[in-house]
Amino acid sequence: MSGGAAPAGWWRESVDEEGEAPAEAADPAGADAAGADAAEKADAAQEPVVRAEPPAPPPAGVEVSAPCWNCRKPVAPRDTRCASCGRARTHALLVCTEPCLELRHGPGPPLRLGRHPDWAPRTAAAFDGWNKVSRRHASITVEPDGTAWVEEPEEGTRNGTYLNGARIAAGVRTPVRDGDQLRLGLRVSFAVRLYGPGPGTG
Repeated sequence: MSGGAAPAGWWRESVDEEGEAPAEAADPAGADAAGADAAEKADAAQEPVVRAEPPAPPPAGVEVSAPCWNCRKPVAPRDTRCASCGRARTHALLVCTEPCLELRHGPGPPLRLGRHPDWAPRTAAAFDGWNKVSRRHASITVEPDGTAWVEEPEEGTRNGTYLNGARIAAGVRTPVRDGDQLRLGLRVSFAVRLYGPGPGTG
């Protein structure tokens, strides 16, 4: 084989311009070391790549637990509530890529989105420095039946709250559906997923 790179899986010892092996190859100890190096490289090149297989689906009739959205303890598919923390499966998941933020919220008091540390304690640190997000921007409410609503405070916000590109009115509860895009101002956007109260819904 002349010049160029050796085919994949091959190892070729270098030769000098005369076509002879390098001087150190004449030394038996050096030859042994070179041979061992060559064998190691050849073995490494020929080792098959092991790719992880996706997990096999569970056998029919076998229940697979899912983690609780609140405490992350396993919840059996037949259960509508977590046995550890008592929370229902019903919840909303809001995912924002910039800033990187994932929020899960279930029925009860609203989840407040904004920069005010007292009014919106779960998001204030993440939005610190994001001046296009108001201190009291909007709130998300999840009902026990799995429906969700977004609402701006009565006084409204300077940069607005948008649902699928349409600005919502201040002080008006607006329904949010699974798959909607919720935007605070111009740059902060959440993808919304809703999980209902029935078994196996998250």
